[in-house]
Amino acid sequence: MSIFKPSRGGGFVISTLLLCLPSLFAVFSSMQVASSGGLGTSALWFIFQVSEYVGVVGILVGTVLTMIKATDGTISKFYVSLMGLSVVLSVFLLWYAFHIYRSPWF
Repeated sequence: MSIFKPSRGGGFVISTLLLCLPSLFAVFSSMQVASSGGLGTSALWFIFQVSEYVGVVGILVGTVLTMIKATDGTISKFYVSLMGLSVVLSVFLLWYAFHIYRSPWF
């Protein structure tokens, strides 16, 4: 019998990171749109807008998944904390993307 109990939380951490990936796309595209001065950025603006909306949905789903796994108790607290940290980082990145490039439509 092993002292260390294996935990299968790594897959949930990776899935939470994948759900939070659009926030990173939003930051990169907003930095590029803001630095280009509006020349030839229609595709980047589209990527920015889509990644904003998908990022919000990803944050909501990641938060729900983290809460379910935290209350379920089937994975270790280390993996739950990594999932929560990735959701918090995604919220910060999306907030930062909103503040780098302020849309002229709002």
